[in-house]
Formats: sequence, C-alpha cells, structure tokens
Amino acid sequence: MQDIFGTTDGNGGFGGFPPGERNGPALATGTLDLWRAAEEAPPRGSPPMGFAERFLSLETTPRAIALGVQEENGRFAAVCFQGRAYKPTERFLKGLARRMKVPVGVFTLFSPVEVVHRAAAVAPDLGLRVTLDEEKGEALGLIENTGHPIPADAVERVMKEDGRLQRFGYANGVIEGMFDIGEAWSIPGDSDYRVQVRASVPVDGMDAPDATLGLMRQVCSNGAVVEAASFRTKLEIKDNSGEHFRRLLASFGNPQGIEVLHERLVAAAGTKASVGEVHAVDEFLRRQVRRAEDAMHLRERLQEIAGNPCVRYGVADIGAIGARRRALLPVDCPVSDVMNFVTELCTHHPRALKDPAAGNVLIGRFCTGGFDLEEMYPNTRESPARLLGNIRWAGRAEEEGS
Repeated sequence: MQDIFGTTDGNGGFGGFPPGERNGPALATGTLDLWRAAEEAPPRGSPPMGFAERFLSLETTPRAIALGVQEENGRFAAVCFQGRAYKPTERFLKGLARRMKVPVGVFTLFSPVEVVHRAAAVAPDLGLRVTLDEEKGEALGLIENTGHPIPADAVERVMKEDGRLQRFGYANGVIEGMFDIGEAWSIPGDSDYRVQVRASVPVDGMDAPDATLGLMRQVCSNGAVVEAASFRTKLEIKDNSGEHFRRLLASFGNPQGIEVLHERLVAAAGTKASVGEVHAVDEFLRRQVRRAEDAMHLRERLQEIAGNPCVRYGVADIGAIGARRRALLPVDCPVSDVMNFVTELCTHHPRALKDPAAGNVLIGRFCTGGFDLEEMYPNTRESPARLLGNIRWAGRAEEEGS
C-alpha cells in the first residue's frame, strides 16, 4: 500500500513522518530533532547488526521524499522514512538529484525543502527504491524501482564461503571482498607478486557490481587495486539468491587485463622514472597527506629515492619544470620504486592519508599506457623491499601503520 504521506514497507506500514506528524510541510520546514536519530541508533558498544537487519530496502516516491525532507540552517539535514529521521549520504543526494533531474550542488545552494518539493511536482508518483542503513541511521542510494538489489546478506554469505577470500569489508554503501585468484609472477629487479581481484557490490543498486584486478607485492605485503577501466569487469548479477553471483566469482577471468598488468610491472622495473612521474606522486602527497609535517617528510623521502632531481636539474621544486620537459627528464630510480612508494604508503600507513583509495587511482594511471621513458632509459637498479623505513611521522598511529 502506497500513501502520499510516505513510504510503505510492503506490509501496509506508513513512512515519511512520525505518528501524529502527518502534516508534511510543517515537519519538513522545522528544525531536525537530532536527538531522535541518536536515540534510535544502536548504543555505543553494542554488537554490530547483521547485514540482513542492517540494510532495509523500501519503495518510495518523489512525493514521499519531499514530505519527509528536514532542513537545519538551510542545509539538507535529514529525510524521514517510517517515522525515523535518516542522515542523507552523498549516495542518497546523488541518486535524488539524478532521479529528479537537478544538479546535486543545488541542495547546498538553495533550500532543500523548496528544491525537492519543486522537483517532485514534475513526477510525484515515480516509483523509487531507497536503501537505509539502520545501524548508522543513514539514507543510502536512491534508484528507480525496477528491481530489488541483491541482498547484502547474500553477498556477504557468498564472499565468506569462497575459500580464496583474503579480506572482507563494508564502507560507504559498498561491500568489498579481495580474492586471491591463484596467479603469481616473479618480476626481475623487483619482487614476486600475486594477482588478486576485488569484487565490489553496492548494497543499494546505485552502481553495477564489478571486479577489479589488484596486486600483492610479496616482499613487503604492499597491496593495490588497479583502478582503471581496462582492469575492471562489470558483473551482471541475475538473481537475488546469491547463486549467480557465486558462479560469477568462481569463473571470473580477465586474461587480457592480467597479461597487460604483468607486462606493465616488468616494464616498470626495467624503466627509469621520469621527473613527470615523480611529480605525479609529489602532487598526490600534497593533496592526500593529512598533516603538513608528514607531507614534508614524505616528499623529502621521495626526492631521496629519485636521486634529488631538484638538485640535478637546478630547480627549487620539480613543479617549476614545464610538463612536457618533465616527461623527458630521467631520475635515478625505476618506475617500480615510484609505484611501490605509493602502495607502501597506502597499505602500511593509511591513517596518514585523507583517502588511501586515491592511491589505487594513481597506480591505475601508471599501469594504463606506456611509461614516459619506456625503451629510452633502461633501468638496472634493484628495487628495495621497503622505501618508508625510519620515516618521521607527526602522529604515532601513522608511525605504527594501520
């Protein structure tokens, strides 16, 4: 049963507003009752919810969402479903903007209540589906109601029953599992590597599930997922029982991607890095390292590994060298050292970074296409096992790793 005042759970229960507050506009323009969300969240120290009870998938409409919006000081503070206020996540806002055909930034520029009410008026009864995180009190993705996403507990069950599973986790609307697929290489001048695959399944159906190739450097346990389209395979899961997902995982193969990845690692160990490639990592450190003191020490270490290119080329900062010239100037380390610097930092010191996953994107850039000096400046130097030993950290947590 669907009602203009809110969402139903399929059993005829009303959503959108708490009992006794069915006059939507009065609630929507009021101040968020922050205590309500805190009161209904699981108490601190309580055991985590199982995925079956944690993630709730509900049918809704633009009209119901508009009536459930709550503002605080002009910002989109909460949205009500089944009598509870949920914090709108970035995934929810992106889904809402997409379904209502407005830019996502409009929620911060104008009154969310007014924007959502105006947008909802265009197609008030469009069938939508929202996923709610009951443990954190968050509204996750919003999609058109054309089907039910595979249940999170089915994804968890399939991944954990796979004997190749190395790591399992959930964050920001996505369940991820890292699997060892039994492929291994020995890269001359560098290390042995094992090939892994990361399976990612959104619990809210906002994006398609995918499988992305990754690496584990054996000599130091550095790990990376190669975030680039050529190393990623979309997964089309055709049922919600988990059995089709199980078969997809068991039969996964990206032989072309695996071959290219092997070739890129061999080339990285055999090619001197360019000033441009060192500069890309330097910019990564500037943007991603939380503490200025840590960034300074890491940038100094990067310069040491590269043979102090600033001194070699007579500049105060390698950014002062033009982009075209940076790509033509060699440094005194292989590309593999530059890549291993990034993977060691992201694997062993993630708390030092704002977003450790950004390192995977950088590794994906390195592994896509040719290196700047490939077949021009061969490298014969061996890559060390560790590059960040004895680094001085501003915080003890980073010094001890994750």
